[in-house]
Amino acid sequence: MSGIQLDHLLFGEGQPLRLKDEDKKRLEVLFLAKHALSGGAFDKNDGSHSVYHDEIRACLERLGVGLKLSNTYEALFKAPDSNFIFTLFNRGGFRNSEILSSCLCEYHSVPYLGAPPSMRGFADDKHLSKMMYRDQGIPTPRWQIYRTSSLEALVPSFEAERYVVKPNNSSASWGIAHSENWDDLKPHVIELLKDNHDVIVEEFVPGVDVTVPVIGAGKPWILPPMLNPSQGDLNIVTYEQKRGFQGGSSIEVFEDAAKYPELIDYTKTSNSMIWPFDYGRYDYRIEPNGKVWALEFNLSCNLGSNRAIIQSAKSLGYEQVDIVESVLANAIERQRVMFEAVIRGEQIRYKM
Repeated sequence: MSGIQLDHLLFGEGQPLRLKDEDKKRLEVLFLAKHALSGGAFDKNDGSHSVYHDEIRACLERLGVGLKLSNTYEALFKAPDSNFIFTLFNRGGFRNSEILSSCLCEYHSVPYLGAPPSMRGFADDKHLSKMMYRDQGIPTPRWQIYRTSSLEALVPSFEAERYVVKPNNSSASWGIAHSENWDDLKPHVIELLKDNHDVIVEEFVPGVDVTVPVIGAGKPWILPPMLNPSQGDLNIVTYEQKRGFQGGSSIEVFEDAAKYPELIDYTKTSNSMIWPFDYGRYDYRIEPNGKVWALEFNLSCNLGSNRAIIQSAKSLGYEQVDIVESVLANAIERQRVMFEAVIRGEQIRYKM
């Protein structure tokens, strides 16, 4: 398995991509998100996710593009009258919900934000992501996958001082549990399997979490790595912290990033396997001894003002709206053929 050679932009070398004036005049965007119509109120189930969606709506309004809002997949069950779908819908309440909107966009031949459905599915399958890391010689903690085809939840094939369990397609650390004793975790694994979640079990690595944001700016633009510490001896960031239900976690520029060149090297290697995409985040764990472990990568992750991508961009002097414009412009360029076709009123269909 080998990838292409990419020309990366790094930190100060890049800048946000801007919409072409001609494209901005022609753009009719459908903003599709679970909380697109929420008005920014904190949600009892999704917490700050609703605030995030309202922030993105405001950014799109600031860009001055034609804009419609929807909070339901049904908006794409028929051909939309928009020529671009800015979709953040990835928590639809069913497995693989993150790729439904992009698949529907492909069906209607309408360009959309993110990445092709096949790559979104690959990125959201943590087991496959770790296989990519292993194939590329990038260190990743030992793991085992438990698919819903079996409810046995047998003891993992590797021994670890502590195991970490989470849904294989989880976002924002939802469903995470950990213990030194497998018997303590087995009921949680079975419960997730019965709820139709594949489960990944990983060897716990002590240390601190560091995330490396990547923005589509014509080329992959690697932003400054961000430190994501959490209170507690294990330094595990929880779902409640990521969604704003609890404090105890922070996101800050990783001042010691230069001491760990692997963060950039591993990110470049991974990008060569999965580019093109519009934005993403690579998550690493750095042990006290300095070893860097790759945990997972996330495409179309959170662009909220208090999350890693935007906080990293702010350290370079850019605003949230600058990054929203860059990922939108990047999406149009990587789908230029489709965009121009839909402008002409054409629907691309393969001749096969």
